[in-house]
Formats: sequence, C-alpha cells, structure tokens
Amino acid sequence: MNVRRTVVAAVLAATTALSLMPGSSGPSAVPAAAVPEAAVSSGAPVPGYELSWSDEFDGVDADGKGLDEAEWHYRESEKAICSNSPDNVSVSEGLMRIALKREDRNGKEYTCGGVISKRTFGYGYYETRARLWGDQGFHSAMWTTGLADYVPDTPKYKGPNNRVNEIDGFEVDSHKPDEFTQVSHWFVPHHVGNPGRPYTGPDSSDGYHTYGFEWTPTEVRYYIDGKLTQTLPKAGPHGLQNIWLTTLGYTSPVDETNLPGETTWDYFRYYAPVTSPDDESADTVVVDNGDSAYTETGSWTDEITDGHREVFGYQDKEVRRSDDPGAAARWTPKLKSAQAYEVFVWNPSFLKTGHKAATYTVTHDGGASDVVVDQAEAGQQWVSLGSYRMTPGAGRGVRVSGGPSGSGVLRADAAKFVPSVVVDNGDDGYREQGTWRASDTVTGWRGSGTRWASAAGSTARWTPDLPKSTTYDVYAWLPDSAGDNETVIGTKAAGYTETGRWSASSLRGWDGTPTRTSNDTSATATWRPDLKEAGKYKVYAWSPTNPVSTTAARFTVTHAGGSDAKDVNQTTGGNDWVELGEYEFAAGTDGQVTVSNAARANYLRTNVVKFVRVGAETPDPAAYTVAHAGGTTEVKADASGGTDRWVRLGNFAFDAGTDGYVELGRDEGTQGLMHADAVKFLPTPGDDARRPAAPQNPQAFVRPNASNGDSVLHVRWSPLQGGDVLGHHVYLDGRRITWKPVRRDAFRLYEMLAGQSHKVTVTSVDRSGNESAPSAPLLVKVPADTKPPAPPAGVTAEATNKGAVLYWEQSLEVDLHGYHVYVDGKRITDVPFGNPVDAHLRALGFPVEDLTNNTAHELAVTAVDQTGNESKPTPVRVTPLPMSVIGIEDTGYTEKGTWSGSSVAGWLGSKTRSTNDTSATATWRPDLGAAGSYEVFAWVPNHLNSTTAARYTVTHADGFDAVDLGQTADGNRWISLGTYEFTAGSAGDVTVSNGAGSSYLRTSYVKFVPK
Repeated sequence: MNVRRTVVAAVLAATTALSLMPGSSGPSAVPAAAVPEAAVSSGAPVPGYELSWSDEFDGVDADGKGLDEAEWHYRESEKAICSNSPDNVSVSEGLMRIALKREDRNGKEYTCGGVISKRTFGYGYYETRARLWGDQGFHSAMWTTGLADYVPDTPKYKGPNNRVNEIDGFEVDSHKPDEFTQVSHWFVPHHVGNPGRPYTGPDSSDGYHTYGFEWTPTEVRYYIDGKLTQTLPKAGPHGLQNIWLTTLGYTSPVDETNLPGETTWDYFRYYAPVTSPDDESADTVVVDNGDSAYTETGSWTDEITDGHREVFGYQDKEVRRSDDPGAAARWTPKLKSAQAYEVFVWNPSFLKTGHKAATYTVTHDGGASDVVVDQAEAGQQWVSLGSYRMTPGAGRGVRVSGGPSGSGVLRADAAKFVPSVVVDNGDDGYREQGTWRASDTVTGWRGSGTRWASAAGSTARWTPDLPKSTTYDVYAWLPDSAGDNETVIGTKAAGYTETGRWSASSLRGWDGTPTRTSNDTSATATWRPDLKEAGKYKVYAWSPTNPVSTTAARFTVTHAGGSDAKDVNQTTGGNDWVELGEYEFAAGTDGQVTVSNAARANYLRTNVVKFVRVGAETPDPAAYTVAHAGGTTEVKADASGGTDRWVRLGNFAFDAGTDGYVELGRDEGTQGLMHADAVKFLPTPGDDARRPAAPQNPQAFVRPNASNGDSVLHVRWSPLQGGDVLGHHVYLDGRRITWKPVRRDAFRLYEMLAGQSHKVTVTSVDRSGNESAPSAPLLVKVPADTKPPAPPAGVTAEATNKGAVLYWEQSLEVDLHGYHVYVDGKRITDVPFGNPVDAHLRALGFPVEDLTNNTAHELAVTAVDQTGNESKPTPVRVTPLPMSVIGIEDTGYTEKGTWSGSSVAGWLGSKTRSTNDTSATATWRPDLGAAGSYEVFAWVPNHLNSTTAARYTVTHADGFDAVDLGQTADGNRWISLGTYEFTAGSAGDVTVSNGAGSSYLRTSYVKFVPK
C-alpha cells in the first residue's frame, strides 16, 4: 500500500519557531516516478538544523495520488495573466505537479496553480527540489509569507492575520530559466523591499535542482544545489509564516508551443534550528514589560502602528517603545539565591529604526557594567549581556537607555536571569599550559577574543566556583575557527596589490564580494597572506566568469619549495573556487599568489584567494576532560550542529566550590588548531523523557475593542509549579500560535476575525523539550461586528485632464478590508481597494478616470471592514481641467546626455529617470489646445544623493524663466514653477538641468494647468 510520507522529527519545544501542528508519519514507500529521489535525513544540508516536517508528495490514497489537503491550501484567485485553479495541482508518482494551461477562466487566458502550507514556520532551513518550465510566460517560486482574510489566495482561511514578511527562496521567469531572484520583503509598518542581486545558475528547466534558504534572526542565506549563492541582511520582522510553492502565468507573450505543461516538485522540507537549552532553566527568572518588576521613566508607548501590533517580543506582541532621549526602562528580578546569573535581554527591534546604541546597564554585586547593543542589527533573539554575581533584594537588575553615541527608537521587551556560572578565557578560573596565543580573527562568546594553540601537550582549564552541590549541564563555546585556519584575501584587503591598469568590474565574486578586471595584457595582481604557522596549505582562487575574459589566467603560487603555475579559463565554468594546489608555506608573508594574462588577450579578472591549512576542512575535535564529583569523563565536542554556539558536553554531578573543572587538550598527531573560549555550568536536573502535566484551569474568551474594530483573544491558565517546566504553548484549532513557550499565566492574540468560532488548548513544555498533552479544548466565539468603521479622514482630490486623483489618510480600523470609491453617487470599485496594513499606499493616490472637463464632480471614499460594514462616505468636489500632463514615457518627453531608470518613485508611484551626467537635460513639451495662461507644476522626486539645484527653465510666449528646486528633501509632490502665457501648440516647454553641477538629477512628471 502506497501511503503519504509526512515526516516529523522530534525537536525541542523551546526551539525558535517550530511548526505549529502536531504531525504524523507513516511507513515509507518507493515512488513510481522516474525521478531520482533525494534521501530523507534528519540532518540538514547546512549545519545547525534537523528535519522538523516534510511532505515527500507520495499521495494520500492507495495509488500514491492526491495532495494532502489536511496540510495544504490550494492557491486561488487571479494573479498577473492567469487564474490559479485547484484543478491544476495534482500528486502522483512521488511528485506534486502544477499544470500550465491555455484556457479562459475568470477573465484570464491561462490557468496556473500552487499550494500554501497550513502549517507555519519561522527561523530554520527550507528546501525544495523541483523541475521548472522553460518556455516563456510562466513564473515559479518557493517563498514564505503569512495569510490574511483580506487576500483571496486562500478563501477558506479564517485564522489570524500573520502576513508580516516574505522571503523568496527563488523566483524564476521561464524565459530566463537560469536567472534566479532571491529577495525578501516585509509589510509592516509599510512595504519594504530587501533586494538581492539576480543570480545566474543552472537551467531550472533541464532537470531537478535543489533550492534552499536559511532564515536566521539577522540574515537569509540562499542556496542552489547546495551552493551558497547570496546572503542578505534580514532587518524585517519575525513572524510565523506559511510556505508557498507556486507557478503563475506571468509574462506576455506566452509561448504556447508545448502547452499544456507543468512544473514538478519532488518534496518540501523544513529543518528547525537545533538549539541546546543552554540559556534555559526552570530556576530562570523572566521579567517582561507589564510585569510588576518592570518599570519605566520618561515617555513610553505600546509599539502600535496604524492600529496594529507588529513587533514580536519574547512571548507576545506586547512591546514598548520610546522616542524620548531621556527615557529608560528597568527590569528588577526577584532572585532566589545569591550566585552568578547570565543576563539576557530580548531584542525586539525588527527594523532599521532600532536604537543604534541601546545601553544596557547591569547592576550586580561588583557594581554596574554597561553593554551597548545595536538594536537595529541584533535580530529578534535573546542577547547575552554576560555573567554576573547577584544577591537577592539588593536592587540587582538591568536598565536600558538610549546611549548618546547612537540614535533611533528605543525598544524594551523582556529580560531573563539564568542561574549559571560562566568562566571565560581571561577570568580568574581560567589557566593555560603550553603555547597559547590570542586570535585576531576568531571571536567567541559575546564577540570576545579567543585563544589558540596547535602544539600537542598544550591545555586550557576552566575551574568554576559553583554555588551548590547538584547536577550541572556543562557547555563549551565552540568558535568558528575558519578565521585562523583559513586566510582569505579579497581585492580590498591589505595583502592584495596590482601592477598595470585595473578597474572595478560589475561581476560579483565569492559571497557577493567585488571583482577587478584589466585588459592591460601586462597587468598582474598578487595576494600575499600573513600565515600564522608554517605548514601545508591548500590554495584556492575564486574565478569570475564572463565570455570576454581571458582563456588563460595564469595563477603562479610562490611557496616554500619554489613556485608552480596553473592556467584557468575565465570564460566558462567559473564563478566557483578553483584549487591551485597543495603546498608548504613558511609562517608570515613569504608566500604569495600572482595572476597574469597568459593568453595575452581579452579581460583578466580577480576576486578572492584563500589559503586553507591542511586538516582544517575536517579538523580532529578537541578533547574536553570534565572532572566532576564522580571522577573524570573525556568528551569530544560535537561540531555537527555548527559552530559559534554552546555545545553540550554532558550532565554531571559537582560538589559546591572549586573542586571540579573542564580541561581542553589535544592528543599527539591530531590535525588543526584548537581554540579556548568559555565554559558554562548550568544547574539542571538530568535528562528527562517524561511529559509534564497539562496546565490547570484554562480559560479563554474574546473581548472586542469597539474603538478600533479589533477583537482580542484572551487565554489564561494556572501554570505548573516546580519541576523543570519552562512555559506553555497555546493552540488555536490545533495550530500553535505561540512562538516561544509563554512563562506568564496568560496570552493575548490580536486581530481575530468577527463571527468565527475556535477551539483553544494549552500545553506545558519542560526544559528537555517534552510537551504535555493538551488541556481540554475551550470553545470560543468571536462576537459579530455590526459597527461600521469611521469615515476616511483627510480626503483630497487633485484635478487631472478628464479625471482626478484621490488621496486620504489610512484608517486605523484594525479589521479594515479596504476602501470603496464613488463618483457622483455611483460606486466604481468592484471590491474594496488597497492594502489595509500599508498606510504608505495611500500616499500614492487613487486615479479616477472618465470625468468631464470643466464640470464639477463629487467624489467620495468609504472604509470597509472584514465583516462588510461600510462607513459613511467622505465627499470631496473636483473640477477636471483640459491640462497637459507629461511623464517620462510620454511622447512629449525627451532627453539629452546619459540617463537611466531610477528606483525612486514618481507621481502615482510611477517610474522616474536619473543622471549624474552634469551636462544632461530633459524636456517636457506640451501640445496645448488653446493659447492662454497656464500654471506649470513639476513633480519633484527626492533622494539624498540628488542635486540641490534642479534648474527648471520654462519657455513661454514672453520668453523664459528659471526656477531652482532642491531634489534632496521637501519633494515627492507637485511644486509650482509659476504661471505663464503660452501660445497654442507645442512652442512652449520645460527643460531641467543640474544647476548645482553635482549629484543626481531626477525627472518624473510636468503638468500645464489652464487658469
């Protein structure tokens, strides 16, 4: 019997952002597909993750057919040039198939499809394996984003709105099957794009390729066929998101030669972060904002934008913010005993608005210590401030304020105090024997320095002063030692030099680094490393590829035994590491690699060279000896989960005081450097496989907020006392809605949809990752909403030729669905218009067409909520005029000099043009129907690198006049250039030039309005 394989691996319940629904598994069956199947493994293709959930698309019936509709939504609605249809999605022979058809449906000429997971996921590694379509017209993607009832992709979806961000693992247009777009976006408090660069890779239509991306609190790393293709910073918000696998009709004209066609998907897999509970203990004290042990001074408010709570704190969306430079917040815990505590703060900042120098002052037994954190860069995660001894009742705690060296929004959420003893290198309890040196490239715990040694017999010892006799989990911080074992030299490094004529190249190199190019056939470039130790090294060069490059880039390696050369063809097969050989080098800077153009034709290109100590690729793990109350135990550090993290050495019984220790050493003949950093002793019970009990007395109810249309789910319970319970999870209709285990006895979920019924359950989670059975389900009903939203405010109308543009302020109704527009009492919008969570879209305006010039029209705007309640209209009158409006794509617009497209938006969000050619000009020439007096306006785009004097010269019937306008600020609007007389026809014009003679000149629209 062929049954579906939905794989679920046990992962720690405390792990960041696990999937939300309990999974199921069944016996494996070999698919009948003639496609090689990648093996299902609990380990991820990148370290630090393990398989949490997957669908191998083996079907749900005896024949191995059928999509598992318990796990997936079908994508519906119209997009681009196609209509998404569930009929186009099928599962058979171990594959999911998305059909592409030429058929008319819902006003579109093509049908397409896709699936959206019902589970939601967060930080982790995502992967799919697929064969895409190669004829023009279609667009395929694997991406994450949340769901919302106002978006028709999933019409049966009735859960809370979680559409906050989007990560595009890949996007491919079928007419460019080897060009991959890998970007991210976020939608709160308004849409922000986080664009990467296009990546040219394998032909996605020539067979099956593997696509993956790794989402961390600070960045997204993209992979194709296991190769890292791009890394992007991720400053946007965290939010549990759904995965989408889709193929759309997208680009006209469509090549219909081979239709109907299909894309085929072999599997989807989500790997959750493997995190040890090194910062978790049942004796941990957590103080969140809103608790009695949390206080504020100065001006603070809830983090709410346009009525929405958008920032994800440690256990809820209750985050505080302040723009007051004198504001401060303090967490004062009720500690249980006098001992050392590792102090953490949850960094809630999800945008670049976070304070650049948030100063956390830790008050401890030894005084006060300041730790500065850039909230815009630290990611949404716990940030360790260090380990300090604290005495209960002595005012110990943490205070945050905005340091004078930075600026931005100061945010405060939670702090936690974990009873643990940390011994760092350099502390009193740390000792070394043998030859150890400070590393200038490898950092350790909290970014501190590390120590390194290679000689056998060298040891480092950490001796803690433990507060009590009990069992302790022992952790060692395992640094990423590549900085000492690898010497990487790029084109901007001190060890890189050139001879001859060179210039920067637009080609990107290793990990997006810059490349250099030269068509001077006598030019050379040299990479000279400063090697820490003598020994054998493998030498690699990253070789950029381009058809006009040299066919023989000669890399000459100078080493301890002489020199050797290797020719590399830079026209094909590059964009990867090329091994130049394995050589002996002396310590220091005697060795080098020099490249020259042996073909003496075309372009020579350079990027990065690296020297890797032999054995560093797979170094022998260092041996830790743990001396504890029961004797000594030798442990090999397990680096399979990745580096730059705490690695658990085991659970051991220790006596109070300084009898125990951990010692690091290396046996004779082992390979690679060893690094000594920090060791942590966390008092814990032993490993526990028992599930805790469910929380008692759960309660759930919904409380509507009539002032803003929100409905808030309140869940309360009696938490378990004692044991090693860390917190609780809340489930809505079987889907987990809490990101981290909640330590409070209550949880609130905002933006519930009116009129819906839900079942709520609560579970307990212990430190070992065991989760209790759910509590008895509680049935809650969200009250119906009969109150219409407030009428839109700030409605204005701008006249155009035979039309108008409407503007209005964003409604603060939380369950806003959109807006309707009326013209002379008749509604012209079929469905509510606009993205209700993006206030910035209102500034772009809503164009109204087909009005009568010189006739007054009454326009009106209403607000509509999710229930369908519509506000009273807000009217505005406007009289269209026979004006001439000319944009950059109209026939009346011409340019001289060098110009290019710009990403800066113009009027109504249109495209703009820019130039840094200071002699360039642009002209708008109207064809006026009648002579007379016209007021002339220019839409002035803004950017910080724009000219401070864009000179607009108006040529009119009486001569010409010039007006200088700065394009750096106070623009993005119509600005009058004056009122002038014009003859009929096209004798008049407006020409813009760069009056400042520097920076960028930009163009958008000009209009001539009759007076």
